[in-house]
Amino acid sequence: MAQPAFDWKQCYEQLAPRLLLYARQLTATTTDAEDVVQMAFVRWWRRYPDGTDENVPLLYAAVRTIALDQRRSQSRRVRREAASECAVLSEDAPVFDVGPEQKETALIIAKALHQLPEEQSEVVTLKLWAGLTFAEIAEAVDASPNTVASRYRYALAALQKVLAPMKDEVMPTGDAAIPFFSKPLNAEPLS
Repeated sequence: MAQPAFDWKQCYEQLAPRLLLYARQLTATTTDAEDVVQMAFVRWWRRYPDGTDENVPLLYAAVRTIALDQRRSQSRRVRREAASECAVLSEDAPVFDVGPEQKETALIIAKALHQLPEEQSEVVTLKLWAGLTFAEIAEAVDASPNTVASRYRYALAALQKVLAPMKDEVMPTGDAAIPFFSKPLNAEPLS
């Protein structure tokens, strides 16, 4: 039996956690995010059965497209159910998967992220948690790298403004402190 040229299992194990975090930003529940990631991988596998790392931004684009389609579908369903007086429950879980000692910090950061415009929140998630470059993010969200860099810069400034008053609650003190609030953050160069 010949070995496949592309190890899909390893690819999934490496990318799924980052894709799930990204999908979680775009969906109402963790379960929906898991479904979106699975559908995106199936779509990606069907389109690129030989697989290649250079197509990874397209996987993020697939997650985005499927999540937005799912959101529109759910929105229509909610309107239909509301019209028929059916109660709709929504899951209010934190976006980040953290330990109990970091749950409060994660909730504060998640609330701050949700206050951002969707385009900015999306870029921050893809940059910081998915580890994509501005060029890869630009391809995934169908925008120019300069636009993506601007969204990132504006988002960091907005987050800094919102989180600065809470820095004692969010940030550890002493040697473990991260200088997030001590100086302005700049976007990486586009080169």
